[in-house]
Amino acid sequence: MFKKVKRIPELERLNLVPIMDAVFIFIFFLLFSAQFIKIFEIETEAPIVSEVPEEMKLEKDPLNLIVKIYERKVELLTGVDQTVEDTYFKNDSDFKEKIKSKVLSLRLAHPNDDFVVISPLPEIEYDEIIQVIDAVQTLPKGKKYKVMTDGKVKVLTKIFTQLVLEPMDEL
Repeated sequence: MFKKVKRIPELERLNLVPIMDAVFIFIFFLLFSAQFIKIFEIETEAPIVSEVPEEMKLEKDPLNLIVKIYERKVELLTGVDQTVEDTYFKNDSDFKEKIKSKVLSLRLAHPNDDFVVISPLPEIEYDEIIQVIDAVQTLPKGKKYKVMTDGKVKVLTKIFTQLVLEPMDEL
């Protein structure tokens, strides 16, 4: 009599709206709970390691400037034997300016040496290290300095552009 009509069951579509709402709210809370901080970068380069042949002798001793940062003082050491060039005490109001003028005079006297090693004690605060780096790198405002390197005149943008951070061993 009656023929049975076969019905093909329709597949139900998934309702993705609640899942999308939950994901949107989750992203919203993640963004508002995140702490956004400023990250500052110190421009440093890896130290240059090279072998110099024994027959090649330098006309002039290298500067080899090392700035050691202690709790109460900053020392400038120069030369291969690391002799103390100058000592500056942090309680002086203008010790950073004194460091800057001494480092600038050393840089102008040694135009081919463009690197400095900053060596702080491990317990020295980050802000103090940055202040010394600033004193060693930035030129006095309003003045331009030129040096003769490899037969070319070069205008300085920083006192020392090559900077190496090397923590000092405990005393």
